[in-house]
Amino acid sequence: MKSSSARAVAERPFYSLHADAYDALITDPVEPWVDAIHDRLVQARQPHAAVLDAGCGTGRQAAALIARGHRVDVADASRELLSRASERCPGARALLVDLCAMDVASEYDAVTCRGVLNDMTTDEERESAIGSLTACLRPGGLLFLDVREAEASRLRADGGERCRIADLGDGRKLRFSTRTRWRDGRLLVEERYVLVVEGRVTHESTYDFAMRPWSRAELSSMLRGNGMLQIDITSGVGRRTADRLFVVAS
Repeated sequence: MKSSSARAVAERPFYSLHADAYDALITDPVEPWVDAIHDRLVQARQPHAAVLDAGCGTGRQAAALIARGHRVDVADASRELLSRASERCPGARALLVDLCAMDVASEYDAVTCRGVLNDMTTDEERESAIGSLTACLRPGGLLFLDVREAEASRLRADGGERCRIADLGDGRKLRFSTRTRWRDGRLLVEERYVLVVEGRVTHESTYDFAMRPWSRAELSSMLRGNGMLQIDITSGVGRRTADRLFVVAS
């Protein structure tokens, strides 16, 4: 049975119906995140590491790691995003997985997971996801996470509407708007999608979901409970907003 977060990935129009707009809407730069990972791997004497990019999206991070000499496999719960990652990284093994219940061998020097763990909203799913990620590592392997930080996320959740437009080419544009509120430790997100072709609205849809940001204490506790002894938590890397944490654990 799929976890609720994996089911949401399959349902969310952003990851399925409008996957072709993903790269136009997710514009935080890849290079600072990849550089930080590469530098830590070089420090760990793994300049050509075997890496699993868990929650790979369209494969931009994976492609950048491959360009730096690493061997990268890509994994995601969205069939549509994974297909795009495979096209971008043709030599990578592609795994369609539920991150809360991955059945992957412990063969990786590093596992990366950027911006995905916020979708796990229950204690059980969070524990399962962290357990799945750490189980993929060889002894001494490194886990790299990017997550939303709870207090900064609460402050940004002002209920105001934020709108972006993605130019998809061939006269197609996607108007994407979001409104986020904070309630009981969760971000409540309302999304609206309007597809415009040659100036005419051809499709509209909405999707509501919740995310649960992380505290440093929760991260440390859960990682230690899954065998990670060295944990470094700092401000987010390569993010345009201050509500992210960068985590390196081994």
